[in-house]
Amino acid sequence: MRRALSRARRSAAATAPLVGVLLAAGAAWPGAAAAQVFGQLLDSEIPLTTQTGRNQGVLERQKPELAPIGLPLGSFRLYPDVSAGVGVTTNVVGASANPRSDTFAVVTPQLALRSDWGRHELRGTLNYTGVRYRWTSPRDEDGFLAELSGRLDVVGESQINGAASYRRTYESQQEANFPVNGAGSVAVDQARGMLRAALVTNRLRWTVSGDFNSFRYGDTVSTTGTRIDLSFRDREVYRGTVRAEYQVSPDNSVFAQGTYRRTDYDTTNVLDDRTSSEWRGGIGAIADVSDLVRVAGGVGYFRRTYASPVFVPIGGIAIDLRADYYLSPLTTISAVVSRQPEEAAIRGSPGYIASRAGVRVNHELLRSLIPYVGLDYFTGDFKNFDRKDTGVIAVGGFDYTLNRRWVLSLDANYSSRQSSGTQRGPGINEFRALTSMKFRI
Repeated sequence: MRRALSRARRSAAATAPLVGVLLAAGAAWPGAAAAQVFGQLLDSEIPLTTQTGRNQGVLERQKPELAPIGLPLGSFRLYPDVSAGVGVTTNVVGASANPRSDTFAVVTPQLALRSDWGRHELRGTLNYTGVRYRWTSPRDEDGFLAELSGRLDVVGESQINGAASYRRTYESQQEANFPVNGAGSVAVDQARGMLRAALVTNRLRWTVSGDFNSFRYGDTVSTTGTRIDLSFRDREVYRGTVRAEYQVSPDNSVFAQGTYRRTDYDTTNVLDDRTSSEWRGGIGAIADVSDLVRVAGGVGYFRRTYASPVFVPIGGIAIDLRADYYLSPLTTISAVVSRQPEEAAIRGSPGYIASRAGVRVNHELLRSLIPYVGLDYFTGDFKNFDRKDTGVIAVGGFDYTLNRRWVLSLDANYSSRQSSGTQRGPGINEFRALTSMKFRI
């Protein structure tokens, strides 16, 4: 470990010219340079969307002449693709002082299967993402996803959706839960099952959803090369949600929603056992603010109580909002605001409140060329623990679809996290960029 980190330090001067090369060369692979391979560990219980078909965002517009054709497989179509790229980071282990640069390579083969039916739908995905660093092998990643999902059309707009998946993803070192002295990647194995039913009668739509998630954390290494056992974070999460939505007009609706969540930790240590029950209720809307602005989201209240007397209950306002501004047919501006409780990995704290606000601009410079820029601001306010994290992430890049087969991409981002309080964590600054090429059929 020490030799690997020493080699990364010696490579800092050599990688500086490569940063300029990546910025000058490429196009975007959104999210590919982030440490989390497949996004957040827990998504919204019932996802919201602003799509109506009237206003289409830049990324929603269909382009049949550039879309992959796939391979026929009975009543299905198979869509294979593979991406490969090289990248650079200026702070490979998230150090607060004397950051070390490194280069890395990424390869991502994928198989996607989609049904070609008039009614109902079945989809499958197999995906592997391998990341290898030149000098810092503890940061290597082997992410994967195996998922099967489907939709059963009952009658009219009533339907039943289901999904089952197993994946290995990786936590970003910018997250508040990342180990304070961690120098290696943090792998998370997640098993997930979901069943959701929607019943539509006239203007009223009832949605009932239930899901199960199991999380298993792999060990990592510290900055001194010692092993860090993260099994105390292993847990199972059970969620049930009911939403009643009333259609005010064809494109506008209001809703009320209630959620119960149970989290069971596997650890037997009372200081780490954050087994809890949580109730959450709220109201929201999916509506047009104007002909060019559409919003979707809700505001509510949550209260979480813990089985262990070591941790006091926490509660507060929960927010989940999204807005899309269709500035023109070629430019879409999207904004998100969220506030919700997160599981803490620090002894003595029951959890922390994660607040995020972000904006992203996608512009269709050419039909095959879409550049983008974005800015996110986040805070993590720990409960019963004197620590608060704040940070910003600035992203930019573009996707250049050469033809049906080839897509050239570049993603670059700068992230900065600062921590305050008597028990603060490290401050981290990092620039990361990845340029890649995707081949698809």
